[in-house]
Amino acid sequence: MRIVYVSPNAQECWIDAAWRSTKSLDVAVKDSMPGDLIRLVAGDYPLSEPLVFPRSGHEGAPIILRGDTGSQLKVNNKPDYSVSANNPGRDRFAAFKLIDVAHIRIENLSIIRSWPSAVYIENSHDLCFTGLDITAGTYAVYANGVTTQAIEITQCRWTQDDEIWRAIRWDDIHDGNIHPDGKAPFRYLNGAFFGADDITGNVLIARNDIRDCYNGVRMDVSAENLAAPIGSFNRDVRIFDNNFSYIRDNPVEPEATAVGWWIGRNRFYNCHKLFSQDGVRGGFWYYFGNICWFDSRPGPEGDEYNGGAVFKLGKGGTVPQPDFISACFHNSFFLRQKYIKKGTTRGLINARNAIEHADPSALPTDFMPADQTFFGDADGLQLSAEAPLPVIFSGDLANHATYPAVFDRYPGVLADPRSAQTPLFEDGLAGRFDLRRAYQTPYDSNLAIPMPDGTVWTGHQDQWPGAITDGKRYGGPEFVAVNLEYVRELLNTRD
Repeated sequence: MRIVYVSPNAQECWIDAAWRSTKSLDVAVKDSMPGDLIRLVAGDYPLSEPLVFPRSGHEGAPIILRGDTGSQLKVNNKPDYSVSANNPGRDRFAAFKLIDVAHIRIENLSIIRSWPSAVYIENSHDLCFTGLDITAGTYAVYANGVTTQAIEITQCRWTQDDEIWRAIRWDDIHDGNIHPDGKAPFRYLNGAFFGADDITGNVLIARNDIRDCYNGVRMDVSAENLAAPIGSFNRDVRIFDNNFSYIRDNPVEPEATAVGWWIGRNRFYNCHKLFSQDGVRGGFWYYFGNICWFDSRPGPEGDEYNGGAVFKLGKGGTVPQPDFISACFHNSFFLRQKYIKKGTTRGLINARNAIEHADPSALPTDFMPADQTFFGDADGLQLSAEAPLPVIFSGDLANHATYPAVFDRYPGVLADPRSAQTPLFEDGLAGRFDLRRAYQTPYDSNLAIPMPDGTVWTGHQDQWPGAITDGKRYGGPEFVAVNLEYVRELLNTRD
C-alpha cells in the first residue's frame, strides 16, 4: 500500500516524526491508484469543486481516503432550491462524486455545508463510508443507477438543520398547494441521510447518528423502472443499531418497491412516523429490537402535522400492497401518537411488542391529545385476517385504555393480547425500557417468522414482550438475503 500525504497547503509537513512531502487534496484524488491510502493531515480544506475519483480500486486493494482527527472539508455553499425529494444527478454539486467506480473507502472526515449532497454515487459498487461527520445538505449520501450496489455507511453522523424539528412547519418543507407555486420555501430540506434512485441494493446502514433532519433512509424507483420485476431494486437493505433523533417525517421510507429490508435494534427518539409502507410493493420487511420514545412534540405553534404514528400505511389501490409479509416483533414503543392512524395493509405480523401510551395528564400541555386513540377511526384504517396475507396482531403487551377492545372491529386479527392498566416500562419518558416486574412474563411458544429465502426463522419463547429481556436488547434473526427465484415464484403462484 502506498501512503499519499495531503495537507491544506500541499507543502512539507512534520508527520509521524518526519518531514514528508504532501499533495493537495484534489491532486491526490485525481492521481489515486488501487491500493493507495490518501491520508489527510488535520486542518481545514476549502472545497469549491467536487472531488471526482477517476478510477476504481481493486478487490483487496481499495483506494482509501482517510482524514486525521480534525480534518474538515469546508464547502459552505448555499442550499440548492431545485433539489427536493428528487435525484440531484451528476451535474449538481457534491463534495465527493463516485461515478462508474468500485472499491473505494472514505473515512474520518467532517464535511460542512455541501449542498445538495456530501456524497453522490452513480453506477458504482463496493463503496464504504465510515466516521464521516456531515453537516447540512439535502442528502448526506445519494446513490443512483441500476448497477449501484454494495454500499456500507457506518459510524457516521449527519445533522441537517437543528431548527427542522420545532421551528419549521412540515408543509414548508414538503411541496403542496398551501404555497402559491406549489413549492415550499424550505423544500431543499426534503431529503434524507441516505437517498437513492434505481439502485439494486445490498446496503448496510449501521451505528450512525442521524438527527435533526427530514428523513433518515429514503430509497425510490424512477417512473421508467416501476414495471420492473419485484426485487430488481431496493433489495437487501440493512438498517441496524442507528440513533435516529428529531426526524421530522420518516426515519425509514422505502418508495415504490422494496424487498428484504431489515430494521433492527435502532433507537428512535422524537421521530414523527417511524416506518413508512405507503404505496410500496414488495415485502419481507422486518422491524425488531427497536426502541422508540419522546420528550418533545414537532413543529411550531399552528403546525397541524405533529401527530405522527408508528406505521404509515398506503391508501389502497388497484394492486394490493405489499406483495409479501412484513413482521414487527419484540420492539418497545413509548408513544404520544397513534400506533397506526389510517391506511391499508396486508401480511403484517405484529407480535410480542411492548406498546405503552403515555399519560397525557403527566406531560406538558399539548404534547398529546387527552384522548389519544390506539388506532385512527374505523373508516380510515383497514386491517383484515383474510388469506393469503392476513394481518395478525399476536402477543403484544399494551396499556391503552381501549386495548384489546379496539380490535373488535377487525375480526380474526387479534390473538393472545396482553393488556395492562399501568405503565409498562421503568421510565419511558427517560428512555428506560426495562419492563416492570409485573410484565416480565415469557411466552408459551416459539415465534415463527417467514424469511425471504423460503425458510422460517424461530424466535425462542423465553423472551419477554418488547425489545429488552432481563436487561439485554433483543438481537433478532441473522440477516438472510433475498432469494429472487423464491420471491418471484411466490408472487407468480399467488397471482
